[in-house]
Amino acid sequence: MAAARYCGWGTWVFLRILRKLGVINAVSFTVKARVLGHTVRVPLQRGIGENMLYVGEPWAHGVYPILLRSFPGTFVDVGVNLGQTLTRVRVLEAERAYVGFEPNPLCVAYAQRLASINRFTAVPIVQAGLSTSDGEAELTMNTTDAGDEGATLVRDFRPGRTVHRRVPVRLIRFTTAEHELAIGPLGIVKIDVEGSEREVLLSLEHRLLTDRPAILLEILPVGKPGNGDRLRRQQDIEALFHRLRYRLFRIHNKAGQVRLETMDAPIGVHDDQDLANFIVMPEERCEPALLAALQAAVQQ
Repeated sequence: MAAARYCGWGTWVFLRILRKLGVINAVSFTVKARVLGHTVRVPLQRGIGENMLYVGEPWAHGVYPILLRSFPGTFVDVGVNLGQTLTRVRVLEAERAYVGFEPNPLCVAYAQRLASINRFTAVPIVQAGLSTSDGEAELTMNTTDAGDEGATLVRDFRPGRTVHRRVPVRLIRFTTAEHELAIGPLGIVKIDVEGSEREVLLSLEHRLLTDRPAILLEILPVGKPGNGDRLRRQQDIEALFHRLRYRLFRIHNKAGQVRLETMDAPIGVHDDQDLANFIVMPEERCEPALLAALQAAVQQ
């Protein structure tokens, strides 16, 4: 089945022609797309930006409006990549306070360009990975794509996979970022960081306790019982949420049948990428009406 797209058929045919001619990585231009009912200009810069035209996680189209209405405050986007989440937030709420974190310098430059041509104002993006300490690390890329969505700060996160590049990047604590930027109370936190979710959550722990934001979180599957580091990371995350009185709800996305699944048991060991996305909310905010609205939204 072909992936759903934000751009029109004519644009997609034009891009296919450029790919067949082998010139798409040599040219830069801008195309139009429709995201959540709004027209967005998408820059394609020497092969970077095509991923912005795919409708990834279509369940999010219903979830984002509900969470934005229910959780006022700053939207923290950890793992900006090319600006997919930035675009959703800005077309839905142009004035929502936003701050992003992204270690890949090419992705930061692209997202800033995207923001500029669409006049998304006041969207600071910190060129760093959010972590438990200030310092430096290496961003591992397992593909040749400069905007690699699977790039990770966790060394040997994908053992056996070819490493195409390791890029030196900056790490920053959230408390350090608070001194560099005026970050108000948090409303929603989105975390898509390919393995370093534990460090991000620990860095944000003081704000999770005081601000009680909703969290959109990807936890990649452990894969197999022998993958001990991934399992420990997952268990640490579950323990942290238990300590902070947060509840996990999985976006159960199988064979086109999407539902919101209450996690009454540990996530456990599995290898299904369709079970990797979660909505996490403070216990005191898990009202039946809100849960019912989210359930209906993911099933649209």
